[in-house]
Amino acid sequence: MSHILTTNQINAFRRKIFTFYRKHGRHSLPFRKTQNPYRIAVAEIMLQQTQVDRVVPKYGEWIHAFPTWRALAHAPRKEVLAHWSGLGYNRRALFLQEMAKKIIGQYHNRLPQNPDILKTLPGIGPYTARSILIFAFNAPLITVDTNIRKVFMNEFSLPAQTAMARLEQIANELLPKKRSREWHNALMDFSSLALPKCIPGIPALSRQSKFEGSIRQIRGEIIHRLLQQKTVSMSSVAKKMQRPLGDVQRAAQSLQREGVISMGKQKLKLAID
Repeated sequence: MSHILTTNQINAFRRKIFTFYRKHGRHSLPFRKTQNPYRIAVAEIMLQQTQVDRVVPKYGEWIHAFPTWRALAHAPRKEVLAHWSGLGYNRRALFLQEMAKKIIGQYHNRLPQNPDILKTLPGIGPYTARSILIFAFNAPLITVDTNIRKVFMNEFSLPAQTAMARLEQIANELLPKKRSREWHNALMDFSSLALPKCIPGIPALSRQSKFEGSIRQIRGEIIHRLLQQKTVSMSSVAKKMQRPLGDVQRAAQSLQREGVISMGKQKLKLAID
């Protein structure tokens, strides 16, 4: 496959990104001060669909409560959900615990360094598998999330319909293989801090629906109440939130499908191991 970028383009772009990162990067983020594979995995899963400023305090609380794979693997499920509460998408907390159990039981307390193996673990997709290896081991891999995509499309004036395969080829050409960890942090910070949220000519990325009045809000209320009491009636949730009973039932059904709660005819309770 022919090269997309010239050597001059590659060198100039690297200088621009690294210079910005050196001056303006978010170096104080707690998960950038560690190379511990467990802590990196926790951070990457927390950062899925959640903004950095919401993750930072929860990350600290989580690491204090569950400092190792083993501590997480053996923790009560209710405690795991309690420390995740507020981040949303509670299934991610259970994925993390299931992942911890597999790493303890199958991989001798060591995170596999093969992305194909990582993808077989609960809650880990292609992007997260690569990002964990990049940030934990400085692996010479590329991963293109929505933020990095925006940088490439803006800086190289790429058309809106540019295929992911082409973006990944560009990412491979640009990657300084011995500085993969720093490079990806720099790209993400450049995207978040140097570029506007909306750029003409770049299609808007899908945005999460408004939380207020959403089914996600009801899910959060159900979990919050179940962490304080053994059972909750759907009618009481509907009354408190002034929402139709059908909305509460849909929220409860989605939590049950994810293995977070169990449903009776009227009552809900946590699905505890």
